[in-house]
Amino acid sequence: MNAAAGSLSGALQVARVLRRLQAQVQPGELGAESVEQFVRRYSRVRAPELDLNLRSGCDPTWPQAFADEQRRLLEALAGEDVAGVEHIGSTSIPQLASKDILDIVVAMREPAAVERVARTLAALGYQAHGESPIDAGFSWHWRIGRDGGRSFVVHTCAADNPRLAEVKNFRDFLCAFAQERQRYVELKRALAATPGQTWLEYSALKKVLVLRITAQANAWRAAGGGA
Repeated sequence: MNAAAGSLSGALQVARVLRRLQAQVQPGELGAESVEQFVRRYSRVRAPELDLNLRSGCDPTWPQAFADEQRRLLEALAGEDVAGVEHIGSTSIPQLASKDILDIVVAMREPAAVERVARTLAALGYQAHGESPIDAGFSWHWRIGRDGGRSFVVHTCAADNPRLAEVKNFRDFLCAFAQERQRYVELKRALAATPGQTWLEYSALKKVLVLRITAQANAWRAAGGGA
């Protein structure tokens, strides 16, 4: 979904989606944001046009594809103080079915460098799409493959953003527990298959699911999990 500001049809679409989400999402399930705040923030994001259908399985070439792109990014950002470039999201988790979209987080020690990184990413073929609808404080940069081919999303953030640790906890928790991994992919697939689903609704409901698992992952990490 891409609801353009000032467009009547877009405004009506946002209002309809807001009502549907209010009926499905309970207070607190989107973290500190209300449904209204989430929708308002999301409506400013230029979401890419993508098919929500999931792949039937996982691709064993994803780790190498990430390593290749990681090397490309680090070479381009050689003059910046990069805290880390990590593979996150579903394609970073073994045996997890996903869209053929690799999520990569680029964390910068200097918050002001995030804007400079955006220019570097543009030179590498990435298009800025504003703030991530899932992770507040993360900026979205997409490089969409031709004819539905493999795509990459770089999420840039400051290294001290508390969501960074949570994103990594989520990844490592699902890597460690096959049962939780399977439950997550089944629920995510059900969300993506909902008839008439918009990207806004999918993103909101996926965030609810991710935050539930993240709470478990944070507790697991605090108890020494993954050490």
